[in-house]
Amino acid sequence: MNYRYSNPVSSALSRNSEVSMGASGQLMTLEGTAKKAVMLIALCLITGFVMFFEGQEMVEGALTGIIAFSAITGIVLGLVGTFMPKTARFVAPIYSIAEGIFLGCITALFDTKYPGVGFSALSATVITALAMFIAFSTGLISATPFFKKFLMMAGIAIALTYIVNLVMILLSGTGIVLLQTENHSVLSYVIQALFCVVASLFLIWDFDNIANSHGRVGKEYEMAFAMGLLMTLVWMYLEFLKLIVKFQSDN
Repeated sequence: MNYRYSNPVSSALSRNSEVSMGASGQLMTLEGTAKKAVMLIALCLITGFVMFFEGQEMVEGALTGIIAFSAITGIVLGLVGTFMPKTARFVAPIYSIAEGIFLGCITALFDTKYPGVGFSALSATVITALAMFIAFSTGLISATPFFKKFLMMAGIAIALTYIVNLVMILLSGTGIVLLQTENHSVLSYVIQALFCVVASLFLIWDFDNIANSHGRVGKEYEMAFAMGLLMTLVWMYLEFLKLIVKFQSDN
């Protein structure tokens, strides 16, 4: 397997000799990984819908507190599952619930101001995910070394941008102007659209990692790949949500 430009989960797996031999005596399968991914996505969706309806009854202060707590919890669990993939069996379900709480509450917060944005963002995520799966399955888009290198650089650039934005908010109370949903400049729309595209293309990378690992790594690591897939879907949803809110607030 060529993991030269792979993500942290796959890199950790490829370096672990136990994984390659299949410590459980069984090897990872596409069906097993798909079932675990569906389970995690369903857990996230159910929790998200519950918190969405509950969040509409909460005051904004309480809602913001839950969003902050669940976001931090999700980030911590995501890092643990990424860099210690053996823990994904235990961490992934809790991560799914934390992300469901976060997404449900943040969607409720935006939906009170711009009704329907949550449904639109979810629809965009589902349609794009299906399109990416078809594009990968038919070979229309391939995860070539150049493709992975490009995504790696784009992903790092986006991550650094968000880190700088967070630091600015903490220090001055105002982040990068172009990232604000209330900014309706052409450049702001272009940047947000690019974030959506990059997040969506990461699905191709996820699919490629899963396909290349089929029958080559231990079955116990199916959950790690399923968790990685959910991480990308959560990122996609958030980027689509911000783009749709930006359009809605411009009307």
